[in-house]
Amino acid sequence: MSIKPEPGTGPGGGLPPSSPFEAGAEPREPHPSNLQQIASATSPELLEGATIVGLKALESLKPPLDAVSSLNTTQAAQWLKAINDLKSRAKPTRTIVGVVGNTGAGKSSVISAVLDEERLLPTNCMRACTASPTEISYNYSEDPNELYRAEVEFITAEDWKKELESLFMDLIDGNGDISRECANADTEAGIAYAKIKAVYPKKTKEMIKGSTSQGLVNEPPVRRVLGSIKTLRATLADSIYKQLQEYVDSKEKNTEKTMEYWPLIKVVRIFTKAKALATGACLVDLPGVQDSNAARAAIAANYMKACTGLWIVAPITRAVDDKTAKSLLGDSFRRQLKYDGFYSAVTFICSKTDDISIIEAADSLGLDQEIDESQGRVDTNQYRIRQLKGQISDLRDEKDTLDDLIDAIDQTWETWEALGKKLSKGKTVYAPQVKSPSNKRKRKAKPRGARKNRQSVDSDEDSDDISDTEMSGDSDKENDQPEEVREPLTEEDIDRKLAELKAQKRELRARKKAKDEEMAGIRAEAKRLEAETKTLQSEIKAVCIKGRNAYSREAIKKDFAMGIKELDQEAAAQQDEDTFDPEVDIRDYDAVARSLPVFCVSSRAFQSLSGRLKKDNINHSGFLSLEDTEVPQLQAHAKKLTEGSRLATSRRFLNDLMQLVNSMKMWAANDGSQSALCDRDKKKEEACLRQRLQQVETDFMAAIKECSTALNEAMSENIYDYFDRTIPMAIEAAVPTATSWGAPRVNGVGGLLYATYKATCRRSGVFNGASGPRDFNEELFDPISKQLAGGWEKAFQRRLPSCINNFVRTAKLLIETFHREAIQTTQERGSNANGIHMLNNQLRALLQRVTDLPNIVNLLVQEMQRDSSRSFTPEIMHLMQPGYDRCVEERGPGSYARMKAHMINHVDLIRRTMFRGATNVVRNQLQDLGRKISDQLFLQMQELHARLSHDYLAALFGADIAKVDGIPRAERMLRSEMIPLLEAVDSQFEHLVPKSETKPETKPEDVPVDGLPQLDGADDTPQYEEADYDNGDMDMDDVAARSFTPAGSPPLAADDNGSRPAVPTSSVTPAAELPPPEFNKNNNYESRQPQSDTLPFIKEEPF
Repeated sequence: MSIKPEPGTGPGGGLPPSSPFEAGAEPREPHPSNLQQIASATSPELLEGATIVGLKALESLKPPLDAVSSLNTTQAAQWLKAINDLKSRAKPTRTIVGVVGNTGAGKSSVISAVLDEERLLPTNCMRACTASPTEISYNYSEDPNELYRAEVEFITAEDWKKELESLFMDLIDGNGDISRECANADTEAGIAYAKIKAVYPKKTKEMIKGSTSQGLVNEPPVRRVLGSIKTLRATLADSIYKQLQEYVDSKEKNTEKTMEYWPLIKVVRIFTKAKALATGACLVDLPGVQDSNAARAAIAANYMKACTGLWIVAPITRAVDDKTAKSLLGDSFRRQLKYDGFYSAVTFICSKTDDISIIEAADSLGLDQEIDESQGRVDTNQYRIRQLKGQISDLRDEKDTLDDLIDAIDQTWETWEALGKKLSKGKTVYAPQVKSPSNKRKRKAKPRGARKNRQSVDSDEDSDDISDTEMSGDSDKENDQPEEVREPLTEEDIDRKLAELKAQKRELRARKKAKDEEMAGIRAEAKRLEAETKTLQSEIKAVCIKGRNAYSREAIKKDFAMGIKELDQEAAAQQDEDTFDPEVDIRDYDAVARSLPVFCVSSRAFQSLSGRLKKDNINHSGFLSLEDTEVPQLQAHAKKLTEGSRLATSRRFLNDLMQLVNSMKMWAANDGSQSALCDRDKKKEEACLRQRLQQVETDFMAAIKECSTALNEAMSENIYDYFDRTIPMAIEAAVPTATSWGAPRVNGVGGLLYATYKATCRRSGVFNGASGPRDFNEELFDPISKQLAGGWEKAFQRRLPSCINNFVRTAKLLIETFHREAIQTTQERGSNANGIHMLNNQLRALLQRVTDLPNIVNLLVQEMQRDSSRSFTPEIMHLMQPGYDRCVEERGPGSYARMKAHMINHVDLIRRTMFRGATNVVRNQLQDLGRKISDQLFLQMQELHARLSHDYLAALFGADIAKVDGIPRAERMLRSEMIPLLEAVDSQFEHLVPKSETKPETKPEDVPVDGLPQLDGADDTPQYEEADYDNGDMDMDDVAARSFTPAGSPPLAADDNGSRPAVPTSSVTPAAELPPPEFNKNNNYESRQPQSDTLPFIKEEPF
């Protein structure tokens, strides 16, 4: 279809001839713009780069608007507000990841390794140091003096006063004295005393006894820190670590009585330039969920509600045996994850993988065949090494013998050399007698290398070291021989003897050198074998570590899936025991197992391979590379966790930017004279368009009402009905549950001890003492909680999203239909092609905005439903409080019996109203949630309708809705000035468009003018079938699916099988014979990324 040029501008004043929006201008190609191509990309880095460009582009639009923003005759102020609002939504979001695990699981060490630091988080090998949560975020500061920054936030004075009141109740006995149990750190009194003494070290027991909570709070050193935030800065990690230790660590071995701060700390925040956090991840090291301090577990629970990801850390030596993945640190913890829909956000980390026994691992994992060859080579090498060491020992002995012979020759040489000197002086000398073997010195008694002043036989110098006196003894002995046997020595005799000795020594030295060379070769071979053995042993250990890692990984995945299966079966059996079939899986548990990320890491080996922890002398054999420690993989996982939010934030900004720029283009192009129609025809078509807008408004409202009804039905079927079914069970079980708390203990099993029972009542039924964590309120609610978990998950994870998706499909269909009908007349006339082109671009942005609605709603739903799922037990706690108070007041003999009686009587008194009250609180919250969802949908569609009204009236008819008498001159000049700036926006993104996504230029006449598939006529309009409402992976059997019928249409009758009817062809005209856009893989409108905030819009008509 060719495009007919639009006639010239009318009397209202035209745009400059060079304007790309000029009425007769040739339209640009309809393929996606640079911004549209980038917005559909999947690279977070690309989208974030485009966001930066977009912010600069918005700044470039502001100068002309700023210049006239004070004039009432222009819309500059409104556009400036829209620009500033959009800029404020470009801020990156944080992905909060909670790191939990039992005390001693190695959480802090794992986090330090992920941060690539030797030590950054405060730790102590003597006690659990993480008493308060520690947040670790990326440090965006450019100040070189604060490469590391930390904030220590202290609790308020009111919080410390409440804590002190509770501690005093644990510490003071019934007689008003300090409890004798205060010396036992494992008792409630001992814990309270230690905490008070930490903050007030100079106070004696008598001083503490005479103090009040308010008086302790008001002490100047404590008052100065309460409610404050201490900021720390450093250029080195070790420096910030030591500064933090002063606040967070206890000084148990310190003899000086100085105040400790750790009981007063609310949260510690650390900011570092770790690469793993550079993409927006925030790790939160949470107190142990089974810690001895009750406050720590409470803090962990509160933080997990706000987390978007959860890392569970457990030592690999216990992770499988303790079934940590299955139990997930406790039934209540596991059930809460199910309520929160949080299972998909869990990552399991097995720590301390370097702690392994090769023999045990090989036997238990069946790795003998895999390591037999290497172990055989190790055994052979070790045997050969022992042989070589034996050879070296033998050669050393042979060398010692040669050294002895050389020593003897040296002594003989010295003797003959002395005789030569005597002969040269004219004395008569005789050959010395040969010493008997018994006189031979024992070399082995002399240390190696102890020979001194050995005269070299090769030396030509004479030595005078031996005097005549020293030789006299020998000469006398010689002279004692009979004269007939002895012949005087001649000079030739002496020279001949010395030459003979020299030759002998040369031969011995050559033999010794050969021994040395032989020993060097043997030593080199032994060293080579030792290195090879060490490598083989490291490889064997690596095989065992990897084998255990693989086994643990699969076992943990299986345990995790089985834990979910047990919860599902528990809920299904209690829901309807007669129809429950344990052989039928409620969900694909193999897929659940595969979806759990599991990392088996060794933080110590990673640190050692990275050149750290040198003082610990860590043996990292078994880890041939950093990747074998799996810490680099965990670092990459931390980065990847942020991709969803990064993509969502950037794509939301870019989509809103497209909407804003498109709207501003249509505003700038509207000079009041773009329509080629006469006034009468123009008013007629404009009235028709306004009627269509009114119909769309009515249809939107009907769709919202339909969605709201479906939401209420989902809540009733999956949550409210469970309330009615399970409340009688909870009422019946309440008294037996309360009785069990004080049941007699037999062999350490049974109810609670008196001190623990009273400490639990003192803390409103929630306490984590020596016998483990207890929550009386939760135990009373347990019969309801167990059955409700499955329905709660179904309502919020399947039914509610399905209802919203159905609404989105309906809304998109209405918008597409409106667009087609709105431009149909103009298209048939072949006029205003540029206006239609701009509307096509805006349509893409509007459809994307509607596609993002489920994510907008999901943020609201997740926050409110997590709060609601935690609102049952606080209401029960409130109703149980009088009973707890009465128990705490009991003193003296028989007090425990009276406490138990008070508790049972109180539970029996309120059990028929307590559970109804708790469920009514949550029912009201969920009903409020339904209203807020409807309000959010109404707000989104209201803004969208205002955008439709403004853009379509401006683009198609050139009508300035707000001005009856035409556009003021200042406004026209502003619009004219904005046109080139708006046109330049898209070109600023050109360098970011991926080459593969650059499309060839398309001729306008080859593409339908509205950019959408064309229908030949009204008779070809398809009706929706069931397939058109397919919700992907969603279980549509669980969805009360409905079609949307615009206002004024006849009622829809159900078909023969009771399913929802098709939409009448007279009511809604689909865009084409295709499924809705978001389910068409080739459709440009598809986006499954998170939500887009609404863009403030200049409302020119009431909704």
